[in-house]
Amino acid sequence: MTISLRPASAARNRRQDLLGAVYYAGLLLLLAAILTMTLAHLLPAELAQRIGFNSEGYALALVLGGWIQFVLPRLTSATRWRTTLAAAAICLALALALYTSDLPSRFKTLNETFFALSLILPYLTLRRPLRRWPPLVSAGLLVAVIAGVAASPAQSPVVLLAETMAALILVPLAFDRVDRGILDPRATTVAGLRYGWYAVLIVVPLTVVLLGTGARSGGGFAEALEYIGRAHEAVIGVLLVQLYFAVGLGRTGARASAAER
Repeated sequence: MTISLRPASAARNRRQDLLGAVYYAGLLLLLAAILTMTLAHLLPAELAQRIGFNSEGYALALVLGGWIQFVLPRLTSATRWRTTLAAAAICLALALALYTSDLPSRFKTLNETFFALSLILPYLTLRRPLRRWPPLVSAGLLVAVIAGVAASPAQSPVVLLAETMAALILVPLAFDRVDRGILDPRATTVAGLRYGWYAVLIVVPLTVVLLGTGARSGGGFAEALEYIGRAHEAVIGVLLVQLYFAVGLGRTGARASAAER
């Protein structure tokens, strides 16, 4: 006797389609409400303000999600880098246009997201696996951030582009160490590492918020808190993409053996 798996597969596909519609439509509507200043009419003022501060993260999650889900699977050997570099150039042009514009800050602030995307899209397009060097990229960028903050806390480019730098640090770790199954279905992942990472991305920014702005005044540790506070949007964007693909769509790759852990 044979048992058909089609009903279960069809139901799973419907759930994934519904989740995708909620994810992309929700991010689009949220961004539209922020940019048109209608969010304050829909939510309590303080909550609307806090949500509105993270528009860069929602834009990052929207574009990264779309690139991974809809563009990468359709790239061929002939179009892979031509398409990717064209998209990166568009992101860079948007970033520069926003950065140099006189638009209201709610629009202009998106430049950091598009600066990051101009480098992240080509990175995501690289064929996996990438072996062991992605964490070294994150470590090198983190060292550059620390050096930049120490040299000139207010005017350093790594401070002015804190959300860009945070996204560039987080992406190699998120997609090539923690959630490798999102980009490479053959890769192994460890559930404990994944959920521990998600917890860190939630708890650390939340702790900084709860400590308040007073804890970010001064030098030393206060400067680190201030930088983390400025980078919240990148954390939110990367976390949303990981939760959508790994938890929502189940892209967790293969389970790691005890030896690999």
